[in-house]
Amino acid sequence: MMSREKTVNFFFEPKGIALIGASKNPLKGGQSILKNLMAGFKGKIYPVNPGHDEVNGLKSYPSILDVPDPVDFAIIFIPAEATVKAAKECAERGIPGVMVQSAGFAEVGGRGEVLQEELRAIGRKNGMRIWGPNCMGLVDPVKNHVFSFVSPAIWDEELVPGRVSFIVQSGMLSAGFLMDIMSHGTMGISKACSIGNKVDVDECDLLEYLIDDPDTGTVGLYLESMKNGKRFLDLCQRSRKPIVVLKGGKSEKGARAALSHTGSIAGDRAIISGALAQAGVVEAGDFMELMDLCRTLAQYPETSSSCGGRIAVLTYSGAAGIVSSDFLDQHGLVIADLSSKTKRALKNIFPEWMPVSNPVDLWPAIERNGPIPVWQKAFEAVCADPGVDAVFFHVFVGGLSKIPDISRMAAIAEDSGKPVFAWLLGKRNEAHCFGVQCRNLGIPVFREIGRAVECMAAVFR
Repeated sequence: MMSREKTVNFFFEPKGIALIGASKNPLKGGQSILKNLMAGFKGKIYPVNPGHDEVNGLKSYPSILDVPDPVDFAIIFIPAEATVKAAKECAERGIPGVMVQSAGFAEVGGRGEVLQEELRAIGRKNGMRIWGPNCMGLVDPVKNHVFSFVSPAIWDEELVPGRVSFIVQSGMLSAGFLMDIMSHGTMGISKACSIGNKVDVDECDLLEYLIDDPDTGTVGLYLESMKNGKRFLDLCQRSRKPIVVLKGGKSEKGARAALSHTGSIAGDRAIISGALAQAGVVEAGDFMELMDLCRTLAQYPETSSSCGGRIAVLTYSGAAGIVSSDFLDQHGLVIADLSSKTKRALKNIFPEWMPVSNPVDLWPAIERNGPIPVWQKAFEAVCADPGVDAVFFHVFVGGLSKIPDISRMAAIAEDSGKPVFAWLLGKRNEAHCFGVQCRNLGIPVFREIGRAVECMAAVFR
């Protein structure tokens, strides 16, 4: 019997992968998993299916017991009733890590609960780590690993690497995250981990790995239950990386839905929120907020201000400046008092009739001098102001062609060491391209002023 270890490294860095349930049928998940493995994984791949001699040009083995070395990770995608036998054979073969992507376990009750307990017992008896069941596995754009039955169409979009890793107690949600992120160019990610029913490997195991993972800057989690609350909170408290949690099942009806989704028992809403806050966790209220908070905190993980966050707002609209001021006040941030030097620098680009104030309405200056010099000089002025902790700029892209030189602005902000946030409006295609450019330059972009300020406040919290 193997000694049981806490490590889960073999799930992220395997030498060889066996796929139990490999299929030639293009409509089957076993074919999707194999295509995804072949598209990105550079190690050995072993299809396992007694009905085929080869699948997709790879030799197929009748049993995991026949698979040669190196193999330290097995993905199981066969009917739930057959999974227990396959897991026993994996243990006999000495596979340290098994990922069960099949459904039909505790989430369906009855016989499914029995099968899940049998899986748990096999893992414990043999020291074998089991990820799942009822999950979509792992996607790692940094390493180009897609260990999942998510549609191979995922490769049609660029897998954008980034600094955010997700642990998600949902399969389709993790796939939805990925498709949304890639097609909209919102952000890059490091890893997306769908953990399902958590028969063994849970959020604590993966969080512990990701806290030490050099490719991860921020961790976001969607959880319906916390398997080991004390360990989870201890990990959050010792983490130097920001952690954001969206907790599902906080209401009575939500808890019942969680039970039927992944077989999870949710806890008391107020107690959980209080404990998360004490552990330094940022709590999200919905899925898009989870993503927005994570990508922002990944960009600015250690920003702080003894002044509570003094913000310079550069806008093309007086109304947008007013609304920004309201949101800043609501979230405990303040409109910065600009220094005399900053006001003089801005006055040089303003029409004579216009007073200088914060929020800074740049539109009259842009009409007078053009967008590029105005944005650059305004950025230089506020970034150099010691009374400004961050810059929030508004931009409209398309139609009027009043586009700032965002590369130069990003360089100015980086030299100053001050966080920059953008609120973006504009024509769809032009706005998309501008947003991707900002993402590549490390500037968080938002389509709503309120969400931008909310994420700004999380940075300074």
